[in-house]
Amino acid sequence: MKRTTVARALLITLALASATACGRGAVALRTETPVLLQAAADPAALRAAIVRALEARRYTTESEEPGAIVARMSQRGTMLRVRVDYSGTDYRITYLESEGLEHRVDAAGHATISRRYDGWVAQLQRSIADELARPEREAREAVEEQRRHELAVIEEQRRREQEARDHQSREQERERRAQLERERHLTERERLRAEQARAEAEARRPVIVDHTPYVVDSMVVAPRQRVRARFASIDVDGRVRTRWLDGQAEGDIDSTSIGLPASCRGFYAGTPEHLLQVRRGVDYLRLETDAEGDPTLMLVASDGAVYCDDDGGEGLNSRIEGSFPPGTYRVYVGSYRAGESARYRLLVSAERAEAPRPDVARRAPRDAPPAPCRTVVIEMGHNPVQGMHCDGAEPRCAEALLRAGHSPAQLLHCRGVEPACAVASLRAGHSPAQLLHCR
Repeated sequence: MKRTTVARALLITLALASATACGRGAVALRTETPVLLQAAADPAALRAAIVRALEARRYTTESEEPGAIVARMSQRGTMLRVRVDYSGTDYRITYLESEGLEHRVDAAGHATISRRYDGWVAQLQRSIADELARPEREAREAVEEQRRHELAVIEEQRRREQEARDHQSREQERERRAQLERERHLTERERLRAEQARAEAEARRPVIVDHTPYVVDSMVVAPRQRVRARFASIDVDGRVRTRWLDGQAEGDIDSTSIGLPASCRGFYAGTPEHLLQVRRGVDYLRLETDAEGDPTLMLVASDGAVYCDDDGGEGLNSRIEGSFPPGTYRVYVGSYRAGESARYRLLVSAERAEAPRPDVARRAPRDAPPAPCRTVVIEMGHNPVQGMHCDGAEPRCAEALLRAGHSPAQLLHCRGVEPACAVASLRAGHSPAQLLHCR
């Protein structure tokens, strides 16, 4: 009796264990899995998302009708057929049939199936949701990609601009160094050659006694420019004979309006009164007015160098005298005051003026400036290269020192001196070295 009871209990236990073991991988079959969309969708867009999701999960479409798709998946001896119905607001996955998924229906009509079915349905749901979100996601990705592209373009532009600035800075630095190198290679010989060229250029200008040339760019005459005179013109070739030229002194052009200093006073006409053509250089030539009024005299060389005088002759007459190299000179005769007009005679002579008589009234030149140092160097017979010693020398001291017969090398004593003291010391016959007391 006891053995029979134990045997029955054992059989029941084995049966229950077998039934439990058989049912571990099976779950109740949900034949339909409805899914409600979070937002309404276009049915065509929903269908496209479902088709792409089925393809991603290796389903093959068997048939399709409006609002429904039947698909099959076969994988390693396992087959599953489902139907997906959809509308604008939801879709539904319906189980049709399967093989290898342990699908069973018990006597009570309850169906079970392998847990893998629920997993596949969940995967299909996620794929459909992912495909539905793809357009928006791709739009965001496109915007992000466009933003990254724009940032890359801006960064590339900045990089190129920086490279251009760096290149420009390197080129400027290279040019600066090259310029410094060229300046270092400027030898003393080249500097002396340049100094000599400047001195020779000054030597080609007239050496006018007690007058400083003022170069006025607007009065430069081009090589082929033709200049006319209001009155008679003369040529000087070799031996100079005394001549008188008649004219009318008048004009309303102020000398200061053409760039001349206040010490060069006078009002002139726009056209020169006379032209003086020097064929050969002359060592001495004198131009002097003879008029009852107060005439002024201006001599202009072709390079725009202007020499002017007022009251340098007898009385109120004007005089310009000195050595003249070959060239064409324009002679302007004006008046000291605007609006005045007077007849005059202009003397052109190689004879030096006589010393003024005590009884002849003569006005001193107004603010006569000192002669240029380099001009005096040449005038005193020194090599033009010696003009390099003029740099830094006080002009009046330099003129007095050179005219006193001292060497241009002594001009260093004229640097930083008081002009009146220096001129008085040199005229008294003192040594240039004594000029240190005038500083």
